[in-house]
Amino acid sequence: MGLAQDLSDVALTFDCPDCSHPAVRKGSALKTIAHFRCDGCNARVRITYPQKLAIFEKYRLLT
Repeated sequence: MGLAQDLSDVALTFDCPDCSHPAVRKGSALKTIAHFRCDGCNARVRITYPQKLAIFEKYRLLT
């Protein structure tokens, strides 16, 4: 499937693996980031390409 272009402007939600706090990023930002700072626990969280694919796939199934 890949990282769908039509989800670039969509707010995608995923959870911090450390504290389960929801993180929200636009699809376009999610495509380019390798890490994010959790607003819940302040952890620096690495996000891999397979994790990104799973997030995009989840939203693809919802639409």
